[in-house]
Amino acid sequence: MKKKVEYREFGFRVFYERLPHKKDTLTFAAHPYELMYDPKMNNDPNMFLVIGRVLPGEKLEVGFKAFSFEMTKDLHNRLGQLYDAIKLEYRKTILRKI
Repeated sequence: MKKKVEYREFGFRVFYERLPHKKDTLTFAAHPYELMYDPKMNNDPNMFLVIGRVLPGEKLEVGFKAFSFEMTKDLHNRLGQLYDAIKLEYRKTILRKI
């Protein structure tokens, strides 16, 4: 399962993938709507700012790519909304299927 979700209400695009060999894990790559300098990078999940996975027990692991963004209060708040959306997607995708 692979899918792209646009969270327009808080300005993030996220690619989710449920790995066939780890059915209880949901991986993701997320990027804010702020554009990068190279337009090709804006839709390449390998270049997205936030990467991670949700493991059993809703344990969220995240990593940040080596990009420099201005951390505004708005972006900080939107990262919190992204956290909530990813947890919800895990519940809908993984917990429902197990």
